[in-house]
Amino acid sequence: MAALALLLALLFPAALSAKETAPPSPPSPAPVQLAQASPPAAAVPDTSADQGSDSEIESQKRELESLRQELEQRRQLSQQLKGKERNILGDLRDTERNLQLTQRYLKALERRRRAVMGDLGQTTSELGRTAVQLEEDRKRLSWRLREIFKRGRSRDIEYILSARSFGDLVTRTYYLARVAREDRQQMLLTQARRVAVQDTKTRLEERKVELDRLARETQRERQALSRLTADRRRLLKGVRSDAKSNEQAQAEIQRASRRIQGLIEQLEKRRIASERGAPGELPLFGDFSKNRGRLAWPVNGRIVRGFGNQTNPRFNTTTFNSGIDIAATFGTPIKAVGRGRMDYVNWLEGYGKCAILNHGGGFYTLYAHASEITVPVGKDVAAGEVIGRVGDTGSTIGTALHFEIRRGKQALNPLEWLR
Repeated sequence: MAALALLLALLFPAALSAKETAPPSPPSPAPVQLAQASPPAAAVPDTSADQGSDSEIESQKRELESLRQELEQRRQLSQQLKGKERNILGDLRDTERNLQLTQRYLKALERRRRAVMGDLGQTTSELGRTAVQLEEDRKRLSWRLREIFKRGRSRDIEYILSARSFGDLVTRTYYLARVAREDRQQMLLTQARRVAVQDTKTRLEERKVELDRLARETQRERQALSRLTADRRRLLKGVRSDAKSNEQAQAEIQRASRRIQGLIEQLEKRRIASERGAPGELPLFGDFSKNRGRLAWPVNGRIVRGFGNQTNPRFNTTTFNSGIDIAATFGTPIKAVGRGRMDYVNWLEGYGKCAILNHGGGFYTLYAHASEITVPVGKDVAAGEVIGRVGDTGSTIGTALHFEIRRGKQALNPLEWLR
């Protein structure tokens, strides 16, 4: 009776009603007369691939949440500083950081959208397959239920008692037990597929809801990106067109250059201490002083600002440029001009994303305004190795690479070292 009740529950669930269909043709008879086994059922589909997809989506979800929190914190900080007296380069740095973080977040949203769309299609296909299998199972069980009602339990007892010998009795008992076991396996399989269908429907609805949310969030972030781009354009326009703003920006760049001197002085002290502790370590980079006039260019492009005193023809102001500025297409690879070790990677006011390579013997090269630096601090690099990409971070002249060569704190003219 328990098996019969389970059969009825599986055949007529409230949530999964099905239209009555003609039963399949009965299977070939088993070697019994009063009971027949249902056809073997297909195995439950392997879900290992789906689990892998779920794992990837969860990983993306965590990445997205981390970026969202970082972006909210940056925007809150910007809001707190709004209205307070700040320098132009500080405003520019704050705007650019928000701009870049928003761009990263938008890219993460797009990756998430593609992953969810892929999973949505996979889930829809999976639901269709499982629903077809479930309907086949229900047909099998419906046929078995009718067989059980037609014969009744007394027919099974009569079948056993009518055995003509002990061997015949054992054989009939074995086949009846086998039929019962197959019925139970079929019921359990059908029950598992019912659960799978419900779970898949739930996941399908979740993915649709998330896609709607991602679309709304992407639209909001694109609007935020447009506002930040306009703010950055306004700040740069002020620097280029307003005499006072330009003078303030140039003064801030000079202070930033002096901070670079202090930073390299610290790096040089560390280098000297390292040489004392491990003699002969840095000469592995070779004698950089022999490279005068022989270095390859870090990027190919047009020099827009040379080394030394530079006069602004519009405002008739003179400032000292401690390197050269090379205009190049956004994203152009930046190459190390010689062997060295990456000693510094960070954002510097007036320099944007900046990298400093230590070439030994007190020589350093600096690469600034990058869109990204791809080599971590402490890594040795070869001459010609790509260390980043050209950008416009912290730049008041547009997309360009600011390049410097220094011996200790002294700035050297790069044009005398490049071939």
